[in-house]
Amino acid sequence: MIVITSPRPRRPKQPHYTGPVGGLYDSRFRYTPAVATDISKTFKRVRAEQRGARP
Repeated sequence: MIVITSPRPRRPKQPHYTGPVGGLYDSRFRYTPAVATDISKTFKRVRAEQRGARP
C-alpha cells in the first residue's frame, strides 16, 4: 500500500534587507573589535598599497 501525501507547507522566505544595519539586534550586525579598526593603521596600509609595497 502506497500513501501519497502533500509536501510539508514551508514558511515563506524572509526578505533580505540591503539597507543599513538597524542595530545590535539586527542579524546582519557583525562586531568588529576596536583594534581591527585603528584608523592610523588603516591609512598606513592604504599608503603602502598605493606605493605598491606591502606593509
